[in-house]
Amino acid sequence: MTRFTVAVGVATVAAFAAGAAFVVAPTRPPSAPTVPLASGVSGSTTQSAGWGLAAAGLALGAHVGLAAAWRVRATAARAEGGGKAYKETPADERLFEQVYLQYTSEYMKGPMYWHPDKMQGFAPDYPGRPIVKNGKYTSNVIGNLKAFSSNELAFLSMLFFGVGLYGNLQFNYYDTQWAKVDAGGYFNVSYIVESLLLPISFFMHIACYIQKQNGK
Repeated sequence: MTRFTVAVGVATVAAFAAGAAFVVAPTRPPSAPTVPLASGVSGSTTQSAGWGLAAAGLALGAHVGLAAAWRVRATAARAEGGGKAYKETPADERLFEQVYLQYTSEYMKGPMYWHPDKMQGFAPDYPGRPIVKNGKYTSNVIGNLKAFSSNELAFLSMLFFGVGLYGNLQFNYYDTQWAKVDAGGYFNVSYIVESLLLPISFFMHIACYIQKQNGK
């Protein structure tokens, strides 16, 4: 800090000296007579020298002032930052405990935290694949059907329902197969395959509902 103060003082003295050199006319010591020069040339040279010293003094003073202001600001910022150390308040402590407790509780309930006590029931959750989330079934509960959207599952449900209903009606009422078997014939296998699609349409309907609940 002492060196900086001395530098500022020297620069200020230099600036005042330059201003004085500009304001006060320079004095010449007596010398031997020389060849006389034109008065206009001598006057212009003296005036140019004065203007140069004044410009140099002003520029130096401006730079010194900017440097001093920057140094004072930096010192004040360091003093302000280092003087006030963080101290935890009771409100901060309660907030940390609340957030930490909530985070750990949700993490332990989630599927990423595995524990033997969580492996209960017929279809337990697996890490990264929760079955129930926020009280609703997720898409993981329907297995491979989670790749289908709710619209696609609704279409498949209606299609399987229609084909299954047609197979059952044909097998039992409109083209009775039992009478053919009694007469020595064979069942129509297509009716049997078509009738099996009727219960499948019910599961398609459930999968469509679950996908709809999950916004898919």
